Amino acid sequence: MTQNQALIKRIRAALEVDPHVNTHHDEFHIEVEGDVVTLGGAVADIIEKRRALIAISKVDGVREVIDQLRVRMAEPMGQDQCLQHVRDALYEEPVFCDYKIVTVNHKDEQEVARDPANAAGEIIATVEEDNRVVLGGVVRSLSHRRLAEVLAWWVPGSTDVKNDLRVDPPEEDNDGEILDAVELVLEKDPMIDHNDMAVACHHAVVTLSGGIPTGAQKRMAEYDAWYVNGVVEVLNKLIPVDPAGARGE
Repeated sequence: MTQNQALIKRIRAALEVDPHVNTHHDEFHIEVEGDVVTLGGAVADIIEKRRALIAISKVDGVREVIDQLRVRMAEPMGQDQCLQHVRDALYEEPVFCDYKIVTVNHKDEQEVARDPANAAGEIIATVEEDNRVVLGGVVRSLSHRRLAEVLAWWVPGSTDVKNDLRVDPPEEDNDGEILDAVELVLEKDPMIDHNDMAVACHHAVVTLSGGIPTGAQKRMAEYDAWYVNGVVEVLNKLIPVDPAGARGE
Protein backbone atom coordinates (compact mmCIF):
# COMPACT_ATOMS: atom_id res chain seq x y z
CA MET A 1 0.00 0.00 0.00
CA THR A 2 1.40 3.40 -1.00
CA GLN A 3 1.51 6.40 1.33
CA ASN A 4 -1.36 8.06 -0.57
CA GLN A 5 -3.48 4.89 -0.40
CA ALA A 6 -2.85 4.65 3.35
CA LEU A 7 -3.96 8.27 3.83
CA ILE A 8 -7.11 7.70 1.76
CA LYS A 9 -7.88 4.66 3.92
CA ARG A 10 -7.58 6.78 7.10
CA ILE A 11 -9.78 9.48 5.54
CA ARG A 12 -12.50 6.98 4.63
CA ALA A 13 -12.34 5.55 8.15
CA ALA A 14 -12.81 9.04 9.62
CA LEU A 15 -15.86 9.61 7.42
CA GLU A 16 -17.31 6.22 8.36
CA VAL A 17 -17.37 6.95 12.09
CA ASP A 18 -19.17 10.30 11.80
CA PRO A 19 -22.91 9.62 12.29
CA HIS A 20 -23.83 12.63 10.15
CA VAL A 21 -21.88 11.37 7.13
CA ASN A 22 -23.46 8.68 4.95
CA THR A 23 -20.59 7.05 3.07
CA HIS A 24 -22.86 4.28 1.76
CA HIS A 25 -25.46 6.52 0.12
CA ASP A 26 -23.52 9.67 -0.80
CA GLU A 27 -20.65 10.25 -3.21
CA PHE A 28 -17.16 11.06 -1.98
CA HIS A 29 -14.29 11.49 -4.42
CA ILE A 30 -10.96 11.68 -2.59
CA GLU A 31 -7.70 12.68 -4.24
CA VAL A 32 -4.42 12.95 -2.36
CA GLU A 33 -1.32 14.87 -3.38
CA GLY A 34 1.18 14.55 -0.56
CA ASP A 35 -0.55 16.05 2.48
CA VAL A 36 -3.17 17.96 0.43
CA VAL A 37 -6.59 16.31 0.04
CA THR A 38 -9.19 17.27 -2.56
CA LEU A 39 -12.69 16.21 -1.60
CA GLY A 40 -15.37 16.09 -4.29
CA GLY A 41 -18.73 14.43 -4.77
CA ALA A 42 -22.26 15.21 -3.62
CA VAL A 43 -23.96 14.95 -0.23
CA ALA A 44 -27.44 15.42 1.18
CA ASP A 45 -27.11 18.69 3.11
CA ILE A 46 -24.90 21.38 4.64
CA ILE A 47 -24.39 19.44 7.88
CA GLU A 48 -22.95 16.45 6.06
CA LYS A 49 -20.73 18.70 3.94
CA ARG A 50 -19.33 20.62 6.92
CA ARG A 51 -18.87 17.50 9.06
CA ALA A 52 -17.08 15.62 6.26
CA LEU A 53 -14.62 18.47 5.72
CA ILE A 54 -13.95 18.86 9.44
CA ALA A 55 -13.46 15.10 9.90
CA ILE A 56 -10.91 14.96 7.09
CA SER A 57 -9.02 18.03 8.35
CA LYS A 58 -8.37 16.17 11.64
CA VAL A 59 -6.89 13.07 10.00
CA ASP A 60 -3.20 12.53 10.74
CA GLY A 61 -1.16 13.44 7.67
CA VAL A 62 -3.64 15.96 6.24
CA ARG A 63 -2.36 19.53 6.03
CA GLU A 64 -4.95 21.06 3.70
CA VAL A 65 -8.40 20.10 2.38
CA ILE A 66 -9.53 21.52 -0.96
CA ASP A 67 -13.32 21.65 -0.88
CA GLN A 68 -15.06 20.60 -4.08
CA LEU A 69 -17.93 18.87 -2.29
CA ARG A 70 -21.43 19.82 -3.42
CA VAL A 71 -24.84 19.66 -1.73
CA ARG A 72 -27.59 18.20 -3.87
CA MET A 73 -30.12 20.74 -5.13
CA ALA A 74 -33.18 21.03 -2.93
CA GLU A 75 -35.03 22.15 -6.06
CA PRO A 76 -33.99 21.61 -9.71
CA MET A 77 -32.88 24.96 -11.07
CA GLY A 78 -30.92 26.22 -14.06
CA GLN A 79 -27.74 28.23 -13.71
CA ASP A 80 -29.23 31.63 -14.59
CA GLN A 81 -32.40 30.93 -12.59
CA CYS A 82 -30.24 30.21 -9.57
CA LEU A 83 -28.38 33.47 -10.17
CA GLN A 84 -31.66 35.40 -10.29
CA HIS A 85 -32.67 33.96 -6.93
CA VAL A 86 -29.31 34.89 -5.42
CA ARG A 87 -29.65 38.42 -6.83
CA ASP A 88 -33.15 38.79 -5.39
CA ALA A 89 -32.06 37.51 -1.98
CA LEU A 90 -29.21 40.03 -1.80
CA TYR A 91 -31.29 42.86 -3.26
CA GLU A 92 -34.20 42.36 -0.85
CA GLU A 93 -32.05 42.02 2.27
CA PRO A 94 -32.26 45.34 4.23
CA VAL A 95 -28.71 44.93 5.53
CA PHE A 96 -27.46 45.39 1.96
CA CYS A 97 -29.79 48.26 1.00
CA ASP A 98 -26.82 50.63 0.55
CA TYR A 99 -24.65 48.09 -1.29
CA LYS A 100 -24.06 47.89 -5.01
CA ILE A 101 -25.44 44.54 -6.23
CA VAL A 102 -24.05 43.10 -9.47
CA THR A 103 -24.65 39.76 -11.20
CA VAL A 104 -22.64 38.12 -13.99
CA ASN A 105 -24.44 35.43 -15.99
CA HIS A 106 -23.07 32.38 -17.80
CA LYS A 107 -22.42 34.50 -20.91
CA ASP A 108 -20.25 36.82 -18.79
CA GLU A 109 -22.89 39.54 -19.14
CA GLN A 110 -23.01 41.94 -16.21
CA GLU A 111 -26.23 43.33 -14.75
CA VAL A 112 -26.31 46.00 -12.06
CA ALA A 113 -29.33 45.40 -9.83
CA ARG A 114 -28.61 48.40 -7.61
CA ASP A 115 -25.96 51.11 -7.61
CA PRO A 116 -26.56 53.64 -4.85
CA ALA A 117 -24.58 56.84 -4.57
CA ASN A 118 -21.81 56.50 -1.97
CA ALA A 119 -22.32 52.72 -1.80
CA ALA A 120 -21.19 51.15 1.47
CA GLY A 121 -19.92 48.08 -0.38
CA GLU A 122 -20.34 45.91 -3.44
CA ILE A 123 -21.42 42.29 -3.91
CA ILE A 124 -20.80 40.58 -7.25
CA ALA A 125 -22.58 37.25 -7.68
CA THR A 126 -21.94 34.61 -10.31
CA VAL A 127 -23.12 31.00 -10.62
CA GLU A 128 -20.96 28.29 -12.17
CA GLU A 129 -22.26 25.42 -14.32
CA ASP A 130 -22.91 23.09 -11.40
CA ASN A 131 -24.80 25.88 -9.56
CA ARG A 132 -21.90 26.77 -7.34
CA VAL A 133 -22.44 30.38 -6.24
CA VAL A 134 -19.38 32.64 -6.20
CA LEU A 135 -19.51 35.90 -4.25
CA GLY A 136 -16.97 38.66 -4.79
CA GLY A 137 -16.62 42.30 -3.88
CA VAL A 138 -16.26 44.24 -0.65
CA VAL A 139 -18.41 44.34 2.49
CA ARG A 140 -18.01 46.36 5.64
CA SER A 141 -18.14 43.61 8.30
CA LEU A 142 -17.57 39.91 8.88
CA SER A 143 -21.26 39.54 9.78
CA HIS A 144 -22.24 40.96 6.39
CA ARG A 145 -19.79 38.61 4.68
CA ARG A 146 -21.28 35.61 6.45
CA LEU A 147 -24.89 36.74 5.92
CA ALA A 148 -24.36 37.10 2.15
CA GLU A 149 -23.04 33.53 2.05
CA VAL A 150 -26.00 32.16 4.01
CA LEU A 151 -28.47 33.96 1.73
CA ALA A 152 -26.81 32.22 -1.22
CA TRP A 153 -27.01 28.87 0.58
CA TRP A 154 -30.73 29.41 1.20
CA VAL A 155 -31.39 29.47 -2.56
CA PRO A 156 -32.77 25.94 -3.11
CA GLY A 157 -30.90 25.52 -6.41
CA SER A 158 -27.42 26.29 -5.04
CA THR A 159 -25.00 23.40 -4.52
CA ASP A 160 -22.09 25.28 -2.95
CA VAL A 161 -20.99 28.80 -2.09
CA LYS A 162 -17.48 30.17 -2.63
CA ASN A 163 -17.18 33.31 -0.57
CA ASP A 164 -14.49 35.65 -1.93
CA LEU A 165 -15.98 38.76 -0.31
CA ARG A 166 -13.37 41.02 1.27
CA VAL A 167 -14.02 42.90 4.52
CA ASP A 168 -12.90 46.53 4.51
CA PRO A 169 -11.73 47.68 6.94
CA PRO A 170 -10.40 44.25 7.98
CA GLU A 171 -11.76 42.69 11.16
CA GLU A 172 -10.27 40.03 13.41
CA ASP A 173 -12.41 36.90 13.48
CA ASN A 174 -13.33 35.33 16.81
CA ASP A 175 -16.17 33.62 18.69
CA GLY A 176 -17.97 36.91 19.11
CA GLU A 177 -18.04 37.48 15.35
CA ILE A 178 -19.36 33.96 14.72
CA LEU A 179 -21.99 34.44 17.43
CA ASP A 180 -23.11 37.76 15.92
CA ALA A 181 -23.50 36.10 12.52
CA VAL A 182 -25.45 33.10 13.83
CA GLU A 183 -27.82 35.37 15.76
CA LEU A 184 -28.28 37.56 12.68
CA VAL A 185 -29.03 34.57 10.45
CA LEU A 186 -31.56 33.12 12.92
CA GLU A 187 -33.22 36.55 13.14
CA LYS A 188 -33.40 36.75 9.32
CA ASP A 189 -34.90 33.28 8.81
CA PRO A 190 -38.68 33.82 8.41
CA MET A 191 -39.33 30.14 9.15
CA ILE A 192 -37.96 30.33 12.70
CA ASP A 193 -39.37 31.90 15.86
CA HIS A 194 -36.14 32.73 17.70
CA ASN A 195 -37.65 34.80 20.54
CA ASP A 196 -37.09 32.19 23.28
CA MET A 197 -33.81 30.91 21.88
CA ALA A 198 -30.37 31.45 23.40
CA VAL A 199 -27.18 31.16 21.37
CA ALA A 200 -23.61 30.79 22.60
CA CYS A 201 -20.29 30.22 20.85
CA HIS A 202 -17.03 28.91 22.34
CA HIS A 203 -14.06 27.86 20.21
CA ALA A 204 -16.36 28.04 17.14
CA VAL A 205 -18.77 25.52 18.72
CA VAL A 206 -22.29 26.97 18.64
CA THR A 207 -24.82 25.97 21.30
CA LEU A 208 -28.52 26.51 20.69
CA SER A 209 -30.72 26.35 23.78
CA GLY A 210 -34.11 27.48 25.07
CA GLY A 211 -37.54 27.00 23.60
CA ILE A 212 -38.60 26.62 19.99
CA PRO A 213 -42.20 26.16 18.74
CA THR A 214 -41.71 22.90 16.81
CA GLY A 215 -39.28 20.10 16.10
CA ALA A 216 -39.14 21.23 12.48
CA GLN A 217 -37.96 24.69 13.58
CA LYS A 218 -35.40 23.05 15.86
CA ARG A 219 -33.89 21.27 12.85
CA MET A 220 -33.98 24.43 10.70
CA ALA A 221 -32.16 26.41 13.42
CA GLU A 222 -29.38 23.81 13.44
CA TYR A 223 -29.06 24.00 9.66
CA ASP A 224 -28.87 27.79 9.85
CA ALA A 225 -26.03 27.62 12.38
CA TRP A 226 -24.10 25.20 10.15
CA TYR A 227 -24.54 27.52 7.15
CA VAL A 228 -22.45 30.14 8.98
CA ASN A 229 -18.87 29.93 7.83
CA GLY A 230 -16.39 29.12 10.60
CA VAL A 231 -18.70 27.01 12.76
CA VAL A 232 -17.06 23.67 13.64
CA GLU A 233 -19.87 22.09 15.67
CA VAL A 234 -23.48 22.76 16.64
CA LEU A 235 -24.93 21.54 19.93
CA ASN A 236 -28.69 21.65 19.50
CA LYS A 237 -30.30 21.76 22.95
CA LEU A 238 -33.48 23.50 21.81
CA ILE A 239 -36.69 22.17 23.36
CA PRO A 240 -39.74 22.11 21.05
CA VAL A 241 -42.90 23.39 22.74
CA ASP A 242 -45.17 21.45 20.36
CA PRO A 243 -44.95 17.72 21.20
CA ALA A 244 -46.34 16.78 17.77
CA GLY A 245 -43.61 18.86 16.15
CA ALA A 246 -41.00 17.22 18.36
CA ARG A 247 -42.02 13.79 17.09
CA GLY A 248 -41.17 14.98 13.58
CA GLU A 249 -37.45 15.15 14.44
